Amino acid sequence: MTEIIQHIKKHRRYKILVILTILGTITLLGRVVYTGTIFFTFLLWNLFLAFLPVVFSKTLRYSQKISTSKFLSALFIILWLLFIPNSPYIITDLKHVDNDYGIQVFDFLLILIFAINGLLMGVISLLDIFHLLTHKYSTKITHFVIFSICLLGGFGIFLGRFLRFNSWDIISRPDILFYSIFHTLFMKETWMWTLIFGGFMWISFVAIKPLLKRKTI
Repeated sequence: MTEIIQHIKKHRRYKILVILTILGTITLLGRVVYTGTIFFTFLLWNLFLAFLPVVFSKTLRYSQKISTSKFLSALFIILWLLFIPNSPYIITDLKHVDNDYGIQVFDFLLILIFAINGLLMGVISLLDIFHLLTHKYSTKITHFVIFSICLLGGFGIFLGRFLRFNSWDIISRPDILFYSIFHTLFMKETWMWTLIFGGFMWISFVAIKPLLKRKTI
């Protein structure tokens, strides 16, 4: 835990996440007051889900207790894989911009703040796993694994946005989840959106990774 705290204090990227979280929350409260509705408060929940992969990846990377236990390591890896799609998922909430309040531009900026924050959390989390993999495998293998994870994440985003499944449905509704997964594998739309979302995750990781690796950020 001490190593995680020291790492967070040393990098400015986490301050950026805090600033974006505060800015998004204030903007959201302004919308609630203006419209008198709490519809967009789901963004706070989605941002919390986007933050969980960071918790899991930081624990995997810096907790000696977890890293020395095969069972705990496997558990946290599974949890991380289940929740990593939630980080870039918020970008799909832009579909809610079209509404009856006449503040589409405001809503676009609101969701964009949350989406950027979630995306940064996802890239930071992927970077943790990237570092863990580079200690065991070559750079080529590591990039291939990360790319494969992005494709799985793209499929997870597809399941969440179009079939309305959540990460915990693997426990609460495993029969329905796996039944739906099996049948969607034969749909071309599944592969199309998986490639689009997965490609977006991969490109975001490749583009943002060099910035996050700088000591000042």
